[in-house]
Amino acid sequence: MQKKHKLQNDSNDWYPIDIESLDSHLLKLIWKNEYISSEKTYPIRRNIAYSIQYIEFLNKIRTDVHMTNVLLTQNIKSILVHGTTIIEAIFFYLVESNGLSNSTNWKKLKSLNTGEFEVEQKKFKNEVIVFEKSESAIKTSMTFDQMAKKVEKKKLLGEDYKNYSKVNALRKLRNKIHIHDAEHNYDTDWNNFNFKELVLICDVLYSIITSDLFKGSQIMNRFDFLKVENNNSEEM
Repeated sequence: MQKKHKLQNDSNDWYPIDIESLDSHLLKLIWKNEYISSEKTYPIRRNIAYSIQYIEFLNKIRTDVHMTNVLLTQNIKSILVHGTTIIEAIFFYLVESNGLSNSTNWKKLKSLNTGEFEVEQKKFKNEVIVFEKSESAIKTSMTFDQMAKKVEKKKLLGEDYKNYSKVNALRKLRNKIHIHDAEHNYDTDWNNFNFKELVLICDVLYSIITSDLFKGSQIMNRFDFLKVENNNSEEM
């Protein structure tokens, strides 16, 4: 069997932040309360931890391995997609744990369709949706955009947080995961994911996971791999 290579830093084997350390960091913020159960918070923490570890690995590849420009583009896209997913998960927790989730008192039961009919030589049909009113509120799903707006409006990242305005750009770029959904000839990964997008996601992600939301964490300095300087030395 072919021997697997180990990523190395100088003469020492390289390893990313371990999952339990990441979980302890995330526990400074993400834990159960009256609005959200441990059945929700535990998977959120673990999945964020897995994604952070993977981003650190992708960044190690970016800095240590010579890649074609196309592979570098895809590397940056992967960092941005996973990083934005982490931000979305943290926003979900912030909204849910503060009792700000969307809700309704109406539960959909069924849809009723009429047969096709014709009016003035045009064909139509009707659909009637039947709802039942619930005695208690029912939580409804939220889009990333809806959550981001609530986080900014309520200043859930703090009054002085500087990157609220940058989240929308990340949301739009994350949607580029749907590679068939191009709007024009130049709407390609090659044009959409470059060094400035790497700087954007690293700046926003670092500012969130090292913020006062995680005050007291013992591994704040372990996220320095996200400090990507905005210069021209790595421009593609």
